[in-house]
Amino acid sequence: MDLFRKLKGLQIVKIIKMSGMYPFFRTLQGSKGNNVIHNNQQLVMMGSNNYLGLTHDTRVIEAAVEAVRKWGTGCTGSRFLNGNLEIHEQLEKELAEFFGYEASIVYATGFMANQGAITALVGENDYIFSDEENHACIIEGCKLTRGQVLVYKHNNMEHLEQLLQSVPLDAGKLIISDGVFSMTGRLANYDKIHALAQKYNAKTYVDDAHGAGTIGTGGRGTADHFNLKPDILMGTFSKSFASQGGYVCGSQELIEWLRHKSRTFMFSAALAPASAASALKVLQILKEEPQIVDRVRENAAYLKNAFENAGLDTMNTQTCVVPVFIGADEGALYICQQLLEKGIFTTPVVYPAVPKGQAVIRCSVMATHTREELDKAIAAFVALVDIVKESNQMASSDTAMADMLDSTDDISFENLSNQEASR
Repeated sequence: MDLFRKLKGLQIVKIIKMSGMYPFFRTLQGSKGNNVIHNNQQLVMMGSNNYLGLTHDTRVIEAAVEAVRKWGTGCTGSRFLNGNLEIHEQLEKELAEFFGYEASIVYATGFMANQGAITALVGENDYIFSDEENHACIIEGCKLTRGQVLVYKHNNMEHLEQLLQSVPLDAGKLIISDGVFSMTGRLANYDKIHALAQKYNAKTYVDDAHGAGTIGTGGRGTADHFNLKPDILMGTFSKSFASQGGYVCGSQELIEWLRHKSRTFMFSAALAPASAASALKVLQILKEEPQIVDRVRENAAYLKNAFENAGLDTMNTQTCVVPVFIGADEGALYICQQLLEKGIFTTPVVYPAVPKGQAVIRCSVMATHTREELDKAIAAFVALVDIVKESNQMASSDTAMADMLDSTDDISFENLSNQEASR
């Protein structure tokens, strides 16, 4: 078969675009954090991970600009060779101190941090125990290891213990979990994970991309929330830290190992100076103004309570990720488009990012959202409650739009077209 024949298997994407409900790669003409410009219309941004709202803070911007003036626009090499800047080392030192670890290491992206750390640590005779709802970069990192990967049911500690019991006690074992699950806003059962790790001689690894800056004392994340530190803490700068990049915290010995064994660190250009400076400034703001974390929590509680009072299912979220359960993929696309027309920018999450028939529209709350902006979002969702509930009933675990992505046969999208025509 011709290698490129598979490229014709995106007819479903073409059909969704023709329907006017394609919700991805939407071009933004401008952004002020809380608000964005799309198709020359100002929208309330409810789909960003800018939890602390600091991407447009003048102090963060000035720190980035000053770093460009001092260090230039890029490092033009890896940290291992010619790209190791003083600002990288300062950021690593302050990250370790903030989260209570001996040391940390900074990567160019969060995805690379997970891939690099997991593959450097897990060998062919080791075992990984991974939550089934872990982020894609954890899954990809696990796939690249030579170890055996055992996936446990989401937040199911009984299943995790069964899997731990199934391997030799003296084998190398790593339990990996998101701290805050990005699609539902739920917390990992880290206190129970920690206890099981102690019982079965395993190490723990927490991806706190959505926890750092939003939970724990002053935004110190999952470990602080449970008052139990994982052996390995991973996080990103692309969310609360209003920048780009990733990091891993741990013992001095662990970090030194990653500096010399983590391929995504050794063979990638170093984090850009502006990104390092931005993250460092946000870290300083968090230390000086811990009340900013209280604001994002208050806004999240306000939105969640309003949604639930209107009869919307927020899936037991515990954080500033506030999902609205939709169910059917087609319904998620339609509702997202309707919200856009009402001035609200949101993002639908469909299979395979969530299980089949469990599509959501995920709202992410910022500390800088005003009550007026949140009320506008609430009013837009409330106006669509009946459609949301109808889509809940349409949910099916058997089919999903993504199942059609690889098909090169003719595909119709009559259900979506009919649904659009009936509104």
